[in-house]
Amino acid sequence: MVDLKVVVEEVRGFCDLPMKPGDYFEVRGGAIVIPEGGKVCLWALQSLMPLLPLKQRNIAEDNDWVPHTNKIICPDPKGGVVYRIEPLGANSHPKSESQDLPLRIVADPSKCVGCRVCELTCSFVHEGVYCPDMSRIRVEKDELTGKDEPIACHQCGTARCVLACPVGALKRNAATGAVEVDGDKCIRCKGCAKACPFGAIRFHPESGLPMICDLCGGDPKCVKECAAKALEVRER
Repeated sequence: MVDLKVVVEEVRGFCDLPMKPGDYFEVRGGAIVIPEGGKVCLWALQSLMPLLPLKQRNIAEDNDWVPHTNKIICPDPKGGVVYRIEPLGANSHPKSESQDLPLRIVADPSKCVGCRVCELTCSFVHEGVYCPDMSRIRVEKDELTGKDEPIACHQCGTARCVLACPVGALKRNAATGAVEVDGDKCIRCKGCAKACPFGAIRFHPESGLPMICDLCGGDPKCVKECAAKALEVRER
């Protein structure tokens, strides 16, 4: 039997759990293994379950459809969460766009202490001033629970912000995969922010341009300055 990894490749709609690109669980033997602090959507799982035992078979027949089927979408018509099923420790399936993206910032809200050094670092690196309103990453506090959560661009595989831009002002950096803004093309329509399912896009208080994490050219400074280690750079 083949052990599997099931990864959220894309969120085409709105997932209220929420599942996010990069979330995953593993199938090892007859057990479903979820990373510490992770979660799996029950409704998506019911769609995945019939396929998972089939994907565990080691089949070499060319006319079998199972080895060539590696994606499934959750049944919620408003969610549109696309899951990719791949063998653990193997690269037998074609690479998707999200796999091609080199880096992304992952936040662990359980470690965030709300110091907001990430915001100050980001604004200074990009704007030369310490101003949270000019930061591409922000920390949101839940006043009911007192918990803080860093919010930054997820560098989605299929970026809805890029698709929503009517003038092509958003594009991928070929080296880092980060979404970058062409200020000369941007018409300040705010369509990118409306399309982002994670609320990760804010607008510059002076220029009105969308502020999207550019990964500092591949070396995110906010991650380096986070004393609580609530931010991490991960390779796809």
